[in-house]
Amino acid sequence: MTCQFPHDDLFWKALADRKRRLIVEALATGPKQTSELVDLFRNIGRTGVLRHIEILTQGDIIHVRRDGRTRWNYLNPEPIRSVCNGWVALHFDGLKCSAAKLKQIAEQGPET
Repeated sequence: MTCQFPHDDLFWKALADRKRRLIVEALATGPKQTSELVDLFRNIGRTGVLRHIEILTQGDIIHVRRDGRTRWNYLNPEPIRSVCNGWVALHFDGLKCSAAKLKQIAEQGPET
């Protein structure tokens, strides 16, 4: 059984890189200007950060709003919530089935 979510490939591609996950974690505390995110990753520079932001935007994980020359980046929690809830539900059903089988075996008692 496979689990399908809208834009699944773009979502996973966006989260595949550690730097992008760190950007998501930074935005979890609230919106950030692009310059604030660049400060977190001085080793890759503005261009590198902008490329990571673009990939996160394509995955619909963040939204970017321009305010004059300032770019504000916002976390979009809905795709993360949707995917995580789907995965939990998928695995929870398997755990429920295993627990039911274990209960059945336990209730049968030892074989004589």
